[in-house]
Amino acid sequence: MRRRNRVRSMTAITRLLAIAVLGTWLVSMYCVTSIAAEYAAARYLTEYHDFASVLSTRSLQRWLGREFSEIYENYDRNRMWEAVDSGSSAGSFHNINMETREGGGFLPRLDRDEVYSAAAIYDPEGKLLECSWRDYFYFEYLTEEQWQNREERSGNHARALFDREKMTEAGRAIVADSSLTFDASAMRFTGTFDGVDLTPCKIECIDWDAFQEALFSRGSGEYTVPGVVEDNALTWITIYEDPEATAPDGERVTLYSDWFDVCYNQPAPAFSYGGSTYENVSALTAELGPKLADGLQDLTRYEGMDLLIPSVNYCTDFDGQTHYSPYFYGEESYEEEAPQLRFYTVSIIYCSPWRTAFRELRNVYLVTFALALVLLLIVRSQIKKRLVQPVAEIVQAMGDQWKKVYRPDHVPALWGEAEGLAKAFDAEQDWRHIRINEINRLTTALEYAKAAEQNRRQMTSNIAHELKTPLAVIHSYAEGLKEHIAEEKREKYVDVILAEAERTDALVLEMLDLSRLEAGKVKLSRDEFSLIDLTRAVFEKLERTAQARNLQIEYQFPPPFTITADEGRIAQVIENFASNAVKYTPEGGRIMVCIQNGRDTVSFSIANESAPLPEEALERIWDTFYRVDEARSGGGTGLGLAIAKSIVELHGGRCSVRNTDWGVEFRFTL
Repeated sequence: MRRRNRVRSMTAITRLLAIAVLGTWLVSMYCVTSIAAEYAAARYLTEYHDFASVLSTRSLQRWLGREFSEIYENYDRNRMWEAVDSGSSAGSFHNINMETREGGGFLPRLDRDEVYSAAAIYDPEGKLLECSWRDYFYFEYLTEEQWQNREERSGNHARALFDREKMTEAGRAIVADSSLTFDASAMRFTGTFDGVDLTPCKIECIDWDAFQEALFSRGSGEYTVPGVVEDNALTWITIYEDPEATAPDGERVTLYSDWFDVCYNQPAPAFSYGGSTYENVSALTAELGPKLADGLQDLTRYEGMDLLIPSVNYCTDFDGQTHYSPYFYGEESYEEEAPQLRFYTVSIIYCSPWRTAFRELRNVYLVTFALALVLLLIVRSQIKKRLVQPVAEIVQAMGDQWKKVYRPDHVPALWGEAEGLAKAFDAEQDWRHIRINEINRLTTALEYAKAAEQNRRQMTSNIAHELKTPLAVIHSYAEGLKEHIAEEKREKYVDVILAEAERTDALVLEMLDLSRLEAGKVKLSRDEFSLIDLTRAVFEKLERTAQARNLQIEYQFPPPFTITADEGRIAQVIENFASNAVKYTPEGGRIMVCIQNGRDTVSFSIANESAPLPEEALERIWDTFYRVDEARSGGGTGLGLAIAKSIVELHGGRCSVRNTDWGVEFRFTL
């Protein structure tokens, strides 16, 4: 019987240990995986947040604004074909641009990431011009005559759309992994050609290895691809065949190329976005593309374990120049001359940070699980050896002794004594907890009192320091008046006394306002108003000062909208930011005022050209009476920014300051 009880005890202990170890392991692996997923997500967002701009920079900007069409046939179209082809494979983009990859750290191997993408180019009306979900070869072509003449380059570009179901096995093997240029050295297209698009009946290629062998066998010297192919009678390999393919317009021709690539979008898994299910990334790109013509929208979002990163880049003409930018708010957002939208590029990146983390941590899971099992066995063995067996021996000895001394008539008395001791112990423990809680409460109250006293002393010292200077000036000039100074100086002395008195009065009023704000005694009104109109009204008051200093003020405002807040207090914040910007911007400098209307928040920022603030100033700029230095203070009280911060925080918002590439930016968000 005792053996059986011992076995049951060890089984229960083993189960509890297994649950504890397994639970700890699961929680730990979840934390590690979530950290890895967050890292991967941050990396994806950093690398792909503006992928459409990358496509524009790499391809489209090469020809825009230049009359290449007079030199090369279909050169601009070729740039568009290349752009959407680059957008169809985000992984290949990183493999090519090694400088953008991280050199180390956690999960650094971008080449192993499963990233799917699609890209498209639209005209201003949202009409699709080119897209990456079409299958086509794009190439610089030589006519049959040029090929026979062994010419090298023509500068003329064309495209051959094809049906991937009509590819031969050799063709599918060549284009499946986007390694066409590594497997083929020349291509031959036969079909109907309209000058831009070729409808292929047959597509052939020259094997790269066979071409290289023939090239090396001829020795050194100049060569052309047609010459090597013809002189060595290299065999053309059929990779596509559709004998029935015809086009209504165009002439049946044979074109050759030694400069080519293929747009062959790899299939992506299905996913959900915004409550709808999409077959692949291309389907979502086709739906969102026309909706982005009116301006940039932040559409990045998580859907379960999936991360979708849309981006857009606009090509506009303004002041006789061509500009690329991810920002365009439509012609109605401009008061004066509006930029003319030429076209825009859209891309969408689909990835899964959690799947990336699972794949990269696979070995970590196996190793840590094995270690957890070993730890379980070790702990079980030690518990059995040091706890279960000694306790079993003690229980057995006590049982034997109990049989010798046990008397049934003594049981009630012994039980009553034990019960009394238990109640006394419980009462003592309750009293002990009460005393500990009281001590903790008194300690907390004392700390609060010390902090309040320290703040009071600091505030008193600051007030005395701030009032000392104007009072000293008033006293000095009053003594001068008392001593009967020259009549021509009396008016000046009186003006100084009045100015210092006004300064002192303003300081006292600001201190009272700040104290009421910090104490929460200010009741905010809730008005619906236009933040854009309020900002313009504030800057109208400063227009004369800005013009006198030849300051350039630029505005970036979204379409009109309203907010609900205390209009007078928000105006006070904007006036503080604006007056500081005007005051500290050097003559001829630039001030940028920006308002952003998000889904749940509204942000106001003002940046001005100036020397950057020291790190200490960035941390203490919102403190009461703090000034960077006397030269920068300009005679201010040092209370304006503290009051602005209190007003914004009463609205439930926050303030921030940072150094930019060309100055200092103040911002508040509601």
